[in-house]
Amino acid sequence: MIANIENIRKEKKITQDEVAKYLWITRQTFSKLEKWTIEPTLGQAVKLSELLSIDMDNLIKTDTKVEAKKPIDWEKYKQIITNFIKYWSDDDWKITKTKLAKLCYLLDFTWYYYNLEPITGLEYKKFAQWPVPDAYFSTLDELFEEREINVKIKWPAYLIENIENPSHDKLSDDEFEMLQNIAKKWKWKRTNEIVDFTHKQLPWLVSYDKEIIPYWLITQEDLENVY
Repeated sequence: MIANIENIRKEKKITQDEVAKYLWITRQTFSKLEKWTIEPTLGQAVKLSELLSIDMDNLIKTDTKVEAKKPIDWEKYKQIITNFIKYWSDDDWKITKTKLAKLCYLLDFTWYYYNLEPITGLEYKKFAQWPVPDAYFSTLDELFEEREINVKIKWPAYLIENIENPSHDKLSDDEFEMLQNIAKKWKWKRTNEIVDFTHKQLPWLVSYDKEIIPYWLITQEDLENVY
């Protein structure tokens, strides 16, 4: 049986605002969660079970519609990486591995904010320095092996540069424009600035370490905080 969160909350005389603050989400988002319009993330379910004394099994709906997994176009993902290298790079035409990962994340989640679907369909996990898909590192290795990028170590940073001018034929005009806009906004910014920005976003705040970050959480952000 799925828990009636609203009834349990009211019995305990806890307001929606109080629960929302406890979960680090907006009251509007909690209202949707309470009505099962959306399903809680694992981290939210743990916190709710503790706050309302609800069995965890009653907070995970097996029949809830989840985001459909999009087939991964790996060539498109490679073009996103190499074009961020091109359009963000400093005067030395290099970018750090952390900054590059952040830019790819911002593109996927910003595109979802406007279109309710990601560009790549990759699953981003919460780690100490970044939301990043497992495939990010293996894709960098492939690009290096294919002689499309070069990697230099300037401890503690890994500096990445393109070897040849990248193509962007896999990206639509709108996708490519958004990529350029994100690159332009964050050009010349330090790594810690972009790390701090993404760590203040709702998707990062409400997710547990190593948990997959749901794309839909970005839709609860104010526009100025999307990228």
